[in-house]
Amino acid sequence: MTDVRRVAVLGAGTIGAVLAQVLAEAGCDVRLWVRTARALQVPGVRVTTVLAEALDGVQLVSEAITEQAAPKRELLAQALELAPDAIVTTQTSALSLDDLACAPRFAGWHWSNPPDLMDVVEICPGAGTDPAVIDELVAFTVWLGKAPAVLRWPVPGYLLNRLQYALMREAWNLVESGVCDFADVDRAVTHGLGLRWAAIGPFEVQDVAGLDVHLAVASSLMPELGGAREPPEQLRELVARGDRGLAAGSGLLGTWDGARAAEVLARRERVMRAVQAARATDP
Repeated sequence: MTDVRRVAVLGAGTIGAVLAQVLAEAGCDVRLWVRTARALQVPGVRVTTVLAEALDGVQLVSEAITEQAAPKRELLAQALELAPDAIVTTQTSALSLDDLACAPRFAGWHWSNPPDLMDVVEICPGAGTDPAVIDELVAFTVWLGKAPAVLRWPVPGYLLNRLQYALMREAWNLVESGVCDFADVDRAVTHGLGLRWAAIGPFEVQDVAGLDVHLAVASSLMPELGGAREPPEQLRELVARGDRGLAAGSGLLGTWDGARAAEVLARRERVMRAVQAARATDP
């Protein structure tokens, strides 16, 4: 079992503050570093604007600041220097690990949003990562009750985003071709693929269905799938005019008022908690 218990989370944005809370609730001694003083309270977490204080004596560092290479590179270099005995990790899944840092105790440890509801944590070595560091991250992730997904080397987007955007590319292809609308695609996933994949993964699906069946369907269907190499033009137009989705009040599915936003977020949490509870009862 891992002996990691003292953790520093650097950055209190979309992932950082909730991750700090998850770690604290698991029994870790957690420090949360923020760049500027502000009214931020996370139960069980020490919040500080002093980087050296956040890193003092920690065994694991999770960098979770803005997804830009230069500030990440600078902060990770400081963390590696100020916490010489700690494993230092980054939340990125899009930027090059080796462009951010290269050290035996540096690796990718990527939590998906929201980290309190998503069970999978992607773990990825850089060019200079000691294999023992990956083993330690896997052990700690399991101890936290999460599911580690380990890459052998970095690829852009890691696993989740590559899989997610492959589906999204075909979803856009179907809508732009006039086959269906946005709501039909969402229903096909939430009431179909999502239900199936919450229970068994894509390779389990193939074995369960039969590889001969899978080969026959794949042979006829895969050549027909969309292969666009650029984001959809409609998506570009929506973003350009400020229709950025829930946070902006309008997006692909029309207007997002307060009641509708609260309903969809509550539904996401309710369903994900139910899936977690069902999985917890598996033998």
